[in-house]
Amino acid sequence: MLRRELGSPLVLGLVATLFIALGSLGVGWIGPGSNVLSWPVISTLRSNDVAGYVLSIVVIAASILLIIAWLKLGVQMRNAPDEALRRVITASIAWAVPLICTVPLYTRDMFAYVGQGRLMLAGFNPYYDGISALPGWFNIGADPMWANAKTPYGPLWLWIEQMIMGAVNTSPVTAIALFRMIAVASAVVIALYAYRIARLRGLDPTKILWLVAASPLIMFNFVVGGHNDALMLAFIVAGMYYALTKHPIVATLLVAAAIGVKPIALLALPVIGIIWAGQSRTLRSTLKYWIATFALSGAVLAAMGWVTNVGFGWIFTLATPGTVQHWYAPVSIISGAFGGTFDALGLDSTTPVSIVKMAALALMVVFVAWIMFTMRKIDPLTRLALAFAAAVLSSTVIHPWYAAWVVVLFALVGLKEGIQTHLAVAVTIFFASASIAETMDIPDAVQGDVVSQIIRNVIISAGAVALIAAYCLHEDLSLTVFVRRLRDAWQQRTATRALARANSAPVFTGVSHAPASKPPSRTDSP
Repeated sequence: MLRRELGSPLVLGLVATLFIALGSLGVGWIGPGSNVLSWPVISTLRSNDVAGYVLSIVVIAASILLIIAWLKLGVQMRNAPDEALRRVITASIAWAVPLICTVPLYTRDMFAYVGQGRLMLAGFNPYYDGISALPGWFNIGADPMWANAKTPYGPLWLWIEQMIMGAVNTSPVTAIALFRMIAVASAVVIALYAYRIARLRGLDPTKILWLVAASPLIMFNFVVGGHNDALMLAFIVAGMYYALTKHPIVATLLVAAAIGVKPIALLALPVIGIIWAGQSRTLRSTLKYWIATFALSGAVLAAMGWVTNVGFGWIFTLATPGTVQHWYAPVSIISGAFGGTFDALGLDSTTPVSIVKMAALALMVVFVAWIMFTMRKIDPLTRLALAFAAAVLSSTVIHPWYAAWVVVLFALVGLKEGIQTHLAVAVTIFFASASIAETMDIPDAVQGDVVSQIIRNVIISAGAVALIAAYCLHEDLSLTVFVRRLRDAWQQRTATRALARANSAPVFTGVSHAPASKPPSRTDSP
C-alpha cells in the first residue's frame, strides 16, 4: 500500500504541508514582543538573512506543490470514482494536520483579532476605536493598517474576541491558537453541511468536497490564516441546509449569526425568505417571509449589540476593507485607468475615481435587488452565489478569502463539467497563488531587497501560470476550444429557452362551427 501511495496526491500534499510548517518557523508572523522569538529553534532559524531568504522560498515552493497535489487529486478523483470520496476526505485531513501547527502565514488578521479583543476587554468600542487606542498593539504583531481602522466585523465576532482574550489572560500565542481552531472547526462544518446539501440535491459530494475541503484556497486562508470568514461561511452553509430541509427559523437564526460575524452575510437573508415562501410563491408572499426573516434576524442582532455594548456600529463601518486596492480587482483596474487618464491630462482624478467606485456599488445593488426580486425560476443557491460574486466583483479589494466565499457557494449549486468547473479551478489557482504572494515575517534586508522580491514574485507568477497552463493542457483546453464551448453553451441555452417558451405557449386550435343544416328545397315542400 505504501509503495502504491508513494508519489500519490496524498503523499505529495503531505510533504508540501510539512515543508510549509517547517518554513513557517522561520518566516511566519510572530509579534515582535513575543517570547516565542527566544525559543531555540525559532531563534536559530531567524538568526540571519540567508535563513530567512531560503525559508521564504521553501514556503513558496511548498505552497505551489500543495496546489499541484490538489490538481492531481482532482484527476485521481475522476479516474477512480469508486475510491474518490475516501481519498478526498483522507487528503483533506492529512494536509490540514501539519498546517494547523504552522506559525501564521499568508495574513496577519488573527493578530488584529487579538487587538480588538483587548479593546473589548478594556471597555472600548472597536466601531469607533482602532487597536492603537491601547498601548502595546504593535508588539502583538498586527498589521499597522489596523492601527486606526474601525472593525468591519459583527457583534458576535467581537464578543468571541472578548471571550477568548479574557480566557487566555491576554496571551497572544494562546489566543491565536484558539482563533485558528475556530476557523478549522468552521471548515469542518462547511464540509459536513456541503456534503449534506450535495446528498439532498442529488449532486456529487466528492467534487464538492474537493472544492470546499481539500482546496488550497481553504487550506491557506482558513486552516493556516484562521480567517473568521470560515465561521461566517459555516453559518451560511448550515443555514442553507436547514432552509432547504424546511426549518426556516433555524436557518434565519444561523444566517443572523453569520451577519454577527461579518455583515456581508446579510446577502443570504433574502434567500432564506425565498426558500421559505416555496416554489409556488408570489411576490406578495415572498415579501411576507422577507419581513419575518429580517424582523427575526434584526431582533437577534439587536440583542447581540446590547449584550456586547457595541450596538449597530457595524452598519457604519462596512467600507473599512475598501480602503485597500488590489491590482487584479476589476473596479481597481477601471478606476485606475480613469484616474491615470485624468492625471495625464493635468486634471483632478479624485472625483472620476469616486464616481467609478460608486457606479460599481450601484450596479451591484441593482443586480442583487434584481436577482432577489425576480420571479424567474432561478435556484435559490444560485441567487446566493451570484449575489456574493457581485459583491466581490464590485469591490476595489478582493482578498483571496473573498474568492473562497464565491467558490464554496458556487460549489453548492453544483458545477457542471466543462466551463463552470474550469473557471472554479482557475479562480482557485489564481487566488491560492495570491495568498502565497502575501508578505512574510522576514528581515527587512531580505524583504526590501529588490532582487529577492523579484525572485519570489517570479516563482509565484511562473508557478501560477504554469499550473493553469498544465491544467489546460491536461483538460485539452485552449482559447479556441474555450470560445467554441462558450458559444455552444450559449446556443444550447438559447435553444432550451426557445423550446420552453414554445411548450408554455397556449395552443391555438381555431374556432369550430357546427355545419349548417341544408335548407329544404321548394320541391320538397308539401
